[in-house]
Amino acid sequence: MANQFVVAHIIPTGVGADIGGYVGDATPATNMIASIADKVISHPNVVNGVVLNLAGRNVLYVEGYSLDRFFKGEAELKEVEKNKIGVVLDKGIETEGYDLAVNTINALRTVGGVEIVCVLKTKKETMTQAVKTKSNSFVGEIEHEQTLIEACREAIKQGAQALAISLNIKIDMKDLKAYFDGKGANPYGGAEAVVSHLVSATFGLPAAHAPLLSKYEIYRETHSGTVDPRAAAEAIGPAYLGSVLRGLDRAPRLVTQGGDVRVNDVDAIILPYTCMGGIPALAAQKWGIPIIAVKENTTVMKATPDILRMKNVIVAENYWETGGLLAAMKEGIDPLELRRPVKKLTIA
Repeated sequence: MANQFVVAHIIPTGVGADIGGYVGDATPATNMIASIADKVISHPNVVNGVVLNLAGRNVLYVEGYSLDRFFKGEAELKEVEKNKIGVVLDKGIETEGYDLAVNTINALRTVGGVEIVCVLKTKKETMTQAVKTKSNSFVGEIEHEQTLIEACREAIKQGAQALAISLNIKIDMKDLKAYFDGKGANPYGGAEAVVSHLVSATFGLPAAHAPLLSKYEIYRETHSGTVDPRAAAEAIGPAYLGSVLRGLDRAPRLVTQGGDVRVNDVDAIILPYTCMGGIPALAAQKWGIPIIAVKENTTVMKATPDILRMKNVIVAENYWETGGLLAAMKEGIDPLELRRPVKKLTIA
């Protein structure tokens, strides 16, 4: 991408990120980055906001497993104007859950112009659940993954170019309350990552997950009182499929060659300061991509640049500072030349 300034904005799922640990609350930061960069590569966790997906048009919506393949150099991103989307719903939820899902799908069709080729239900319940770790982050387990794979395969046969998955994730309601109170990580996040990674790894198509809620869960979310502002989108209406369908509508496809964006096109990667242990951060060391580590975006993780002895990392106190760094980098200015005192050079 000659003369294009390309940035990746990544916030890991289920780690209690202060910015991006809730649904869509990192969208303002992402759009600020997108106002500077020509292209921003990000992932569903960063911009999904229940029924809302307000990411800028130059934000590329890439699922986490596919993002890892991209940064390893195994795949490239091919931009598209439109994807035909297949929707897969979990079996076993009361009618109210399916009604909410179908109404959400139809709303995105009639208002957003999203093209849906099929809506399928798994043959049996997938039995997906959230698992809390000792660090208070969340991962997930899926017991009947084959029934999900079979439904996805059928959706592809019917013409799906992207897959929207909506499973019921079993969570502890105490964890949901802590999350709504701003005192815990997103309990759905880890399990959602497991599901989307499984589908992406199996089929190589754009994919994303949205929780499918039971009647009781719908009631709990919409009757939670005044919640942490970052969780407000969920409390006013848990139509999670909306943001996923909007993101998948133009999500880039993965190709092995002939893509529009390659890993060596990336000029910078932005991550929370304590989340340097993932593949994008480690790949940045291999490819020589500068990392901007945002200190103010705290998480429950402790993988800092110092602990991992990482090079090529610029520490920013907050996203305001990040914007300034990106503007300097885009203009070809060494950010250090904007600080004082100026380092003196010596003749060796």
